[in-house]
Order: sequence, then C-alpha cells, then structure tokens
Amino acid sequence: MIDGSLWNKPVLIVIGTTRHMVRNTREAAWLLADEWPVVSGKPFTGALRACAAAIEGKTSASLARLAFVAAARHANLRVEP
Repeated sequence: MIDGSLWNKPVLIVIGTTRHMVRNTREAAWLLADEWPVVSGKPFTGALRACAAAIEGKTSASLARLAFVAAARHANLRVEP
C-alpha cells in the first residue's frame, strides 16, 4: 500500500508547541487537513494534491514527502528531516 508505506526518512514538523513526527503520506495528509496553519497558496494545495495522488497510487510517496516539506517551509514551520 503506497499511502501507508514508510517514507525513506520521517519528517519532524513543529506547529506551535506541538511536534509531529510524520512517517508516511497518510499522516502528512491528516496533518495538512486538520492542523495546518497556512491553508492557502500553491505549496499547500500542491501538498494536498500530491498526498491524495500518492494515497490513490497515482504518484510516489517520495513525491508527496517533497511536496509536504515544501508546504511546511512555505508556512514557516520548523522542519527537521
């Protein structure tokens, strides 16, 4: 299952005072949908689309990971790959 497979490297995202260790596309999609502080702009929508495509098996989990990290940087979140 592509969406549940572990990413080659987890990503630690800090939103406010909460640290989120994101290990796969499903966790990334959940965080984008439920906790993301900046829900506008191309990086955010691109990350949502990439996660959805990976969950549907239409693209790779690594592409979703890259889009997720780009969205985090756009939102000025601390990212620790």
